[in-house]
Amino acid sequence: MRPLPKLSSPVRTEVRAGLWLDSRLALWFAAERLLAVADLHWGYSASHHARGNLLPSWGDDDIAQRLHSLLADYAPAEMVWVGDTVHAAEGGARAEAFLHETKIPVTLIAGNHDRRWRPAQASVASLTRGPYFFHHGDRALTPPAGCLEIIGHHHPAASFHDGAGTRLKLPALVAGPTRLVLPAFSPWAAGTPWNDRLAPGEQLWAIAPSRIFAPPPTADRTRAGELRAS
Repeated sequence: MRPLPKLSSPVRTEVRAGLWLDSRLALWFAAERLLAVADLHWGYSASHHARGNLLPSWGDDDIAQRLHSLLADYAPAEMVWVGDTVHAAEGGARAEAFLHETKIPVTLIAGNHDRRWRPAQASVASLTRGPYFFHHGDRALTPPAGCLEIIGHHHPAASFHDGAGTRLKLPALVAGPTRLVLPAFSPWAAGTPWNDRLAPGEQLWAIAPSRIFAPPPTADRTRAGELRAS
């Protein structure tokens, strides 16, 4: 196994032996030299513009910049996009441009938002790499025996409040003995609070730009004024 690459400013933590969660909302599989991201939703604003909805033309540059920085730091042998590559077919141009330009093999896993996007014809419903089984997570699939399930779709988040009106929500990864639920890579993703949805044995990892940490799984009545999980 190669030594872990140095990072300039992002942070990472090992959530399972050999699996490193990066604060840019990606998961690094060290032995496989594989980067996985989920729910990119390229073209979110463009898709809304096509339907007459007014949104800022924002998001795709952020996605591209984080992907380029991850590729520069990790130099992976493969990248896996775990479903919902695009938000809708009308917004797929930037995703297609990135896929055309990158020299790293990218495996596309089909998500529920990808169904009418033309390049989705080349995607797969699931993927097995070593002891890991990837699929989007919008429907139940049975992993091969001994494989850890890697899914997206749910946009998990960690939610905090101080009891006085201040609230904070951070993208999160759910790590358990049989599955990992990846954070949404899209900067538009609001996130689904997951503090009280954990299955037995699962841990929530909250992701801030300069810190990754494990909040308590349920409301924690701490000292007045402190942010606590909710």
